[in-house]
Amino acid sequence: MSPADRKRRIGERVDARRDALDRLALEIHARPELAFEERFAADALCAYLESEGAHPRRGIGGLETAFVAEAGSGEPVVAILGEYDALPGVGHACGHNLMGTAAVGAFLALRETLDGVRGRVRLLGCPAEERGNGKTYLIKAGVFGDVAAALMYHPGDRDEVDPLMLAMVNLDIEFAGKAAHAAAEPHEGVNALDGLLLGWNALSALRLTIRSDSRVHGIITDGGKAANIIPDHAAARLMVRSPDNAYLADLKRRVLACFEGAAQATGCELRAEWSEVCEVVTTNRPLAEAFTANAKSLGRTLHPRRAADTHGSTDMGNVTTIAPGIHPFLSITDVPIPGHSVAFAEAAKTPQALETMHIAAKALAMTAIDVLTDPGLAKRAKEAHNGHKA
Repeated sequence: MSPADRKRRIGERVDARRDALDRLALEIHARPELAFEERFAADALCAYLESEGAHPRRGIGGLETAFVAEAGSGEPVVAILGEYDALPGVGHACGHNLMGTAAVGAFLALRETLDGVRGRVRLLGCPAEERGNGKTYLIKAGVFGDVAAALMYHPGDRDEVDPLMLAMVNLDIEFAGKAAHAAAEPHEGVNALDGLLLGWNALSALRLTIRSDSRVHGIITDGGKAANIIPDHAAARLMVRSPDNAYLADLKRRVLACFEGAAQATGCELRAEWSEVCEVVTTNRPLAEAFTANAKSLGRTLHPRRAADTHGSTDMGNVTTIAPGIHPFLSITDVPIPGHSVAFAEAAKTPQALETMHIAAKALAMTAIDVLTDPGLAKRAKEAHNGHKA
């Protein structure tokens, strides 16, 4: 069977599952779950795989809601990644209900198109992208060690092949003070909230002087328990982002100094904990070109990134540091809609979003077939990846 015939078959197999895939995506959308708690989504996706005769293995990397399934034999290995966690308060405002489902659709279509092809397709259900860096657990578990290409897509409001995804690290800050009656004996207290706010104001001043391609933002998660008690505890969660790893390291130092100075000034005890870093996504050009060509054959034109246009951060960046990978965006709307908004969550359940999900499943599977049937593409992808690391 020629590559073109295989791609036609992929399209047919995805189309044959349209109703089932749509139902999955909408059910997951209606039951949003936060990082590491995506039990309904993982169960629904795995149950569907099992109904199709696939046998996913759950709990990989020590994560209850992660799973893996494979088809084919030998090498190269192409991984197709899906996400399915949601955001607090706004549900699937990043469209992850579409991503996990598209990955499953792509895998099942490929599974029925691998006759006579040497190599394997590995479906990876990836929890906790929004918070927790779930893919770093899978990296440590070794599931990417033999991967020649790691493929996924993300819903957006623009078709974009090489989105700028910043390196990012979380900082959890806690100020410990001493409680006292705020009216009778305020002088007996040490105000943890004042300490946090002093550091926050220093951080606001710092933001005016950092590079325009970098970001620092966050929320106060604890500001005290009652207005008539001097707060003995205050806390915040911050995100520090940059496309430049060296600058990110320096920015971390400067951000922490804001709160260290505030703790010293107010007499509070400071506790600070950094998360693991989400690395910058490094788009693999040969794989991106293949995905772009396949998307075009399906009626979608992918554009290069716009200057100074960022799309946040993702632990897919960590994957692309160790394996050739892509993370393109496909639009689910005709008008600009900000991500992580109620409006985007609404867009993620529309017929247009579901149709984009079908296209994504096809384009991912077609790109996987390109890697499996064209040794030259796998070689170019490896060379491009190794060249970037050098």
